[in-house]
Amino acid sequence: MRINFIPRALVVILFLGSAFAVPASSQVSLVNVSWEISKLAGKNRLPYVPVEDLRAAPEFKFTDNLRAIVTLHNFSSKAAEGLVLRYALRLLLLKTGDAPEQAFWGVPFYVEEVRVSKINPSSERNAKVIRFEIQSQFNKLKGSGFSPSALKMEIMLSPHQGDEPSAIIRESIIKILKP
Repeated sequence: MRINFIPRALVVILFLGSAFAVPASSQVSLVNVSWEISKLAGKNRLPYVPVEDLRAAPEFKFTDNLRAIVTLHNFSSKAAEGLVLRYALRLLLLKTGDAPEQAFWGVPFYVEEVRVSKINPSSERNAKVIRFEIQSQFNKLKGSGFSPSALKMEIMLSPHQGDEPSAIIRESIIKILKP
């Protein structure tokens, strides 16, 4: 009786390989957050340009369009689809007459979602966050004795099984200076 060893060994190897295989994560990571602004020049809106800080105050109307560009990277060999970015906005508030070290972060004043339909395999894609409701917050601060000194965006990619928490959460802070 002759036993065909090679097919049986191949079946055993394939079974053991699949049983102990680590599932590949379809990890999409938040790589970077950058800020851009489009100023109003007369009746025309200028193109968006990168900014490091905002020139704004509750006493003045904020006419600029602010946006955050969130860079996502798909490390998987498969396309990632139906992604959801959730973000919250906070202001660093400073009481009039206090030292800058006494500033404190207020509670989130705006929470929103941005959907990203698809990121191709092993590639990057930018998502634009455009809603900030800054002027309405500035209006609430008028005459309160507090002024904003920074804006913080906390952003998180909706988690999936196998995701590394440090890869799906980011914070970005932009200083607010007096105009």
